Amino acid sequence: MKQLMLAAMYVLSLNILVAQEEKEEVWRVWYMKPVQGKAKQLQDGIKDHVAKHHGEGQWPEYYYDVLSGPNFGSLMGWSGPHTWKDFDDRERSQDDVDHWIRYVAPYVDNSNPGTDFLVFHPELSHRNPDKGPWPPIFHLSWNYTGPGTGGDYMEVTKAQAEAKAKNNSDNYHHIYHVASGENPDAWLYEYPAESMEALKKSTGVGGGGNMEKAYGKARANELQKKYQSVVRSRMREIIKERKDLSTPAPNQSQDGN
Repeated sequence: MKQLMLAAMYVLSLNILVAQEEKEEVWRVWYMKPVQGKAKQLQDGIKDHVAKHHGEGQWPEYYYDVLSGPNFGSLMGWSGPHTWKDFDDRERSQDDVDHWIRYVAPYVDNSNPGTDFLVFHPELSHRNPDKGPWPPIFHLSWNYTGPGTGGDYMEVTKAQAEAKAKNNSDNYHHIYHVASGENPDAWLYEYPAESMEALKKSTGVGGGGNMEKAYGKARANELQKKYQSVVRSRMREIIKERKDLSTPAPNQSQDGN
């Protein structure tokens, strides 16, 4: 009987893991810096490429102008939401590859870092309940943590999301972790904004969670110290959508953004 119970528990745990994997939302992100003096050619190439190979119902690609940070002047590409299996199942046509090589690749400065795979964490995010079109601007805050500190980081960020919910905060954010890429100990805070003016919600000192109001001073201080102990450095950048270069975007209800 004990062996049967253990076997049943094992099967149940496998089913839970499979369900979690199926629900996992994966995004591929990358930067594209234009060759000096070739920004227009790069944008024209991407525009034509997306229209031909990444239209509605095809493999999605969304592009943004990078307005601040070390990648200023580059384009940032996002593709998702996907599951890991989507990347196994994708069959890229030879026409797609040839078009990219001819009309896009010659105008890309390859000094940019490579591609990252991000996994969205809804349980750590504070999402806008009003579903609608994607906002045109995102303020990205990259948090670089120490190895083995993911559990502590998740504790703090979950508390912050819950504090925002308790306080009815309209400073919404989405959190992703870098599953594979240049820095696998990195996390991304993504703040959506309808305008540059609206960015003031995510650019102030101390964040928008109001932890002290939600948990009291002692617990808020404890969480703040834990955050400071696990985050080694940060980088922030503002990105603005380029609809003219992108797959038509779905509503927010259809993805993690």
